[in-house]
Parts: sequence; structure tokens; C-alpha cells
Amino acid sequence: MEVNEKTSCCLRETSQTDSSKMKTITFTSFLIFLFCSVINAQTFDNYKKEYVLKSITDGQVEASRTHRMILCDYQPSGLYVRKGEKITLNVSNLNSAYNLSSMIGFKPMWGDRNKTQENNLRNGANTVTAIQDGILSFIFVKREGYDTNPALVNVNVVGGKAFPLYKLNRSNPANWQNDLKTMTDAPFVQLISDKVLITIPYRDYLKNPIPDIPKSFQTIHQVIDWEDELAGFDNSTPENMRTNNRIHYLIDLYSTPKEAESYYMYASNYMIGMKRDNYTDLTEKLDEEWGIWHETGHTHQQDSWTWGSISEISVNMFSLYVQEKFGQPSRLNTIEGDETETTFNKARKYVANPNKNYLEENEDDYNELFSKLVMFHQLKSVYGWDSIKKLHQYFRKNQYVYNEDETDQDKVNKFVYAMCLITKNNLMPFFKKWGLNVDSATAGKINALRLPLPTTDPAKIFR
Repeated sequence: MEVNEKTSCCLRETSQTDSSKMKTITFTSFLIFLFCSVINAQTFDNYKKEYVLKSITDGQVEASRTHRMILCDYQPSGLYVRKGEKITLNVSNLNSAYNLSSMIGFKPMWGDRNKTQENNLRNGANTVTAIQDGILSFIFVKREGYDTNPALVNVNVVGGKAFPLYKLNRSNPANWQNDLKTMTDAPFVQLISDKVLITIPYRDYLKNPIPDIPKSFQTIHQVIDWEDELAGFDNSTPENMRTNNRIHYLIDLYSTPKEAESYYMYASNYMIGMKRDNYTDLTEKLDEEWGIWHETGHTHQQDSWTWGSISEISVNMFSLYVQEKFGQPSRLNTIEGDETETTFNKARKYVANPNKNYLEENEDDYNELFSKLVMFHQLKSVYGWDSIKKLHQYFRKNQYVYNEDETDQDKVNKFVYAMCLITKNNLMPFFKKWGLNVDSATAGKINALRLPLPTTDPAKIFR
């Protein structure tokens, strides 16, 4: 259920004494120290099959807090099991406030064609019979609520076969190379950091190994951190804390070659699906790959205000932000491929069209996936990227959640109202120029705020 919309902006800064600021800094520093201590205590030893796991917030609980897609809440073992194989998982120190389960296989991917086998585990010996081939993973999550004080659990596995598992800042490079040479029957390789899990078929990896794994992780982390920034995850309040759940990039083996022709990559709950012939765009070319910035951006989108026609438009704010951070020229001001004019010029034509309707999807609208993106660029140009950050924070603060009964117009009403509050300007005339109108009730609420019109009209900015 959606919480009733509040009529006052919840983004005003509140005064804070130097003493209270110091307490906040001290407490935050303590939490960071505690979290880092727990991080350093965890181990993924697929040679000895011994694991010390740090708990992660349940993916669905985390999605509710952060208002984004469900991220990965499972952790790797570096082991693969075969159908019919019996494995024993010896568990110790499992806290009753936490759930621990084994997972064989992947979360559902293309068309829900693959199945996931999950088995609850308890302290002591647990026997699991694999009903399918698959990677063994662990799901160690708090039973209820957000996990602010991560716990540890010990797991020892009897059975399964090790495959190459690279752990950032933990794996010995020589051992990693040896694993790639000797584990020749491995179906996959996995690479893990505190932010990312990457899964690639073994033979595909041998054809295109990552030249510099730490450098690749550094770039991936950079992109994720920048996109977190734009989504307003600045650790200022509980709802704006950055997540500890990982983004899982993996090769989708379940879509047919014909189906794979229809996409570059795709974002879904728990993972971002890649293809065998382009995963190196993630590991080697991420400083210039708009498409992966785009798919990672999808994991940040808020359903509470993303209406149907902009799901593939507003997400490109994240790509624009990353592109700018990398110091590259804006895609909106370049002529691409067989095109004859820039996106800015196409956007001018769109705004000048008297029959436009921003709510409608129309491929003939001057390459709408980019021309309509200019509307967000114009808002950023006048009010800064901070206005987009505050937009995401506003919807988390006011606890807006996805409501399947909402219409696209309902979401437009909330979005326009929020932007007026955030910018402290009446933006209804601006949005109307883009073919985006609010209903009479929302217009009445905005007029009641008695906000001034913008000093600079964003709709005139095409640069």
C-alpha cells in the first residue's frame, strides 16, 4: 500500500549542533569499523571447503528499504554439484535470528526456464541431495528487518567439486592461474568483491580472460558508486544507506540464440544478464560502455514514479551521470551512426510538436529514448544533479512503494509534485511544454504552494 503523500517537503536541512554532529560522526565511524571487521573475518575457502559467512540483508527486504530492484543476497562457495549427488553441510554458530540455506543453481533467468533448489540449514550436519546440476551458494540473511549488525556463521561442506573462484584482495594470483589450468572440468568461474559477483562459463573465460582483475573491479566499483550517488545513497539516513548486497553480473545460458539477438544485456531481479560474446564490455571496456551503465542504472530505478513510457528513458540519467564522471562528451550532443543531427536538435523538434504526449510510447518521436531524455537533462542543467538525487531520496523518505493499481498518470502526478517541492519552483508550465500534464487535483496542490516560476526556463536549454 502507498503511504499518503505528505504536503510538506521532507528534504529541508535541519540545524544540528557541533556536539550532535560529532556524535553522529563517531557512531558512523564505529559502524564502519564494525562492518569492516566483520568483512575481514569472512572467508570463502573452496579448497578446504570451509567458510565463514557474513550475513546479508534479505534481497526483498533490502529492495523495500532502498526502493530498487532485488539485488543478490546469496554468497558463493566455489563448488559445483551434480544431479543426484549428496552433500553434507556442517553448520556451527548459527544465530536463531538468522536464516541459512543452501542454493543450487541460479535464480530464475530468461523466461523462468531455470529452477533454483534451496534447502534450509540448521546447526549441525545437514544432508542435501542435488536435484539438478549447479553452483552451490549460501543464503545467510536476517529473519526479519534490515541487518544493521552483521553476524557470522561457520559452514563446512563435504562433497561438491571446486571451480575457479577469485576473491578480490584475497586470492593469490599464482593460485588463480593454476586453478584455471588444472580445474579443466569446471563449468564456471566466479569473481567476487564486496559489491559485485561475476559468473562466466569456464571455457568462455579461457577464450577471453580478464587481463587485470583488480583494475576491472576498480572500474566496476566506480560505476556502481557513481550510480549510487545519483540515486541519493549518501549514508545520511537509514533509508539512504548504501546497500551491502551485491550486483550479480552473469552469462545467461537460457535464452536461445534468436532471443539473444533482441537484447544487448538486461537487468532483472537478483542479476544482470550478459551474453557470451559481450561480457568483456563489463570487464575491459566499462569506462566507455553506455549499455552497461544503462543496465546497472535499471537496478536503481524507482517503480513508485517510473511510468511505462519512461522506463527506458529515465534510466539513462545514470548513463549521462557516469559519462560525465568519466569526462566524456555528452551523448546528447553527438551525431551517431547514420544520424544527421544531434539529440538536442531532435528534442527541439519534439518540444515544438503541438501533438506530443510524453506519456505515450512512440518510436517516431525523434528517437524518443534519447530526445525525451533531454527533459531530465534540462532539469539537471538548471537545478543540478542534486535535484535528481533529492528526487530519489524524497520517494524513499515518503515511503512511496509500487502499487499495481496506480495508473501512469498517478505516477506523473507524484513526480511533478515532487520536483516542484524539490526545486521550490512551479514546474507545471515546463512539463506541459514536454507534453506532460498533471490532473486538476495535483495542479491545485501545487498552486496552493505558491511557488514562483523558474528564473531560467529549463525548456529553453538545448546544450
